[in-house]
Amino acid sequence: MIGTAFLAAGLALLLLGGVGLLRFRGPYERLQASGVGDIGGALLFLVGLILRLGWSATGGILVALIVFFLFTGPLSTHAIAKAAFVRGERPREERPWP
Repeated sequence: MIGTAFLAAGLALLLLGGVGLLRFRGPYERLQASGVGDIGGALLFLVGLILRLGWSATGGILVALIVFFLFTGPLSTHAIAKAAFVRGERPREERPWP
């Protein structure tokens, strides 16, 4: 039951991240949306799989995937943001709050 809730929450965050990639225009906004889907959604989904499948050989592999995502997600996001900044993409001006 708890595993299914984690799976559903992970899928919801992955869906929101995908919608954010399509919805937002600038690279920095898209990185924010993809970070939600990548780190939040994928990790919740993998934890849900561990809870559903139990601790076995597949659980160990899923833990290795979680560690991999925790290290590579922020690194890739930073690399893309730095490349966009070096290329000349600047963050948009903030609109005044109504």
